[in-house]
Amino acid sequence: MELPPELVDIIIAQFWYSELPSNDRITFMTACPLVNITWRDVYARVTSRDIHVPTVAYLLYLPFLVSWKPWSTSAVYGDFSPDSVRTITCYVDLTSSKNDAAKDPYSALCNLPNYLGFRRCFPNLEQINLGIKFRAVWYWNGSFSRQLFQTRLSINLRQATSELSLLPVEWSIAVHCPPKTYEDPPIIAHILEGITTDMVQLRHTLPISAVIKESTYHHGARHFQNEFCITEKRGDVRFINYYLGAAASRPWHWVRSVLYDGNFYDPT
Repeated sequence: MELPPELVDIIIAQFWYSELPSNDRITFMTACPLVNITWRDVYARVTSRDIHVPTVAYLLYLPFLVSWKPWSTSAVYGDFSPDSVRTITCYVDLTSSKNDAAKDPYSALCNLPNYLGFRRCFPNLEQINLGIKFRAVWYWNGSFSRQLFQTRLSINLRQATSELSLLPVEWSIAVHCPPKTYEDPPIIAHILEGITTDMVQLRHTLPISAVIKESTYHHGARHFQNEFCITEKRGDVRFINYYLGAAASRPWHWVRSVLYDGNFYDPT
């Protein structure tokens, strides 16, 4: 029995927008378009608007997807174009395994000095979202505490220009079932400073004290959130901007002038 398109839409959207380990997402991405035409078409519509990046290989595949124009010839993406893309998300789940494949693209996206290549390839891209879930263990007051953390970053590209820009970034950290250590501001500040140090392009101190005062508690978790801005700089990581810019048919002088910083061919 074939499910109605409306139900297929609900199933695919529910799964696609869930926080999943990379292996589960890759399995879904591989199998879903093969179910039947209805599943394939709904999958294409949802995933061409909101891209998830589960591996570095898939991240580097995106520019080839654009440059070779399979959007118009692919059995999956035939009716869609790069203009459809609104968000790109990379989510890492380290709660059950420390080998989630999304760690690599997450690191690359965090360390990119600019996101011009993405804006060139996907002109209607609005946000790049980065998330990671992990458990941290520390010793406190004679006992061990193993807490679940979730961090989220949203890099806003809506007002970005075609050149290097100042990008607003929203970030949040949720600590599930926090112990009483979180009633001690110095300890909270130490923990938050350690986590935010790894956030995207973060090279300055965030106003942690204000974040602590404005934190909220709901659904069994303490939530901390704030905003900052990043100033894009020339450069690249793993040739990501280079390939995306080239795929968008931009002339070499643009690639060189915007990306070259003396260490352009950085293989990290």
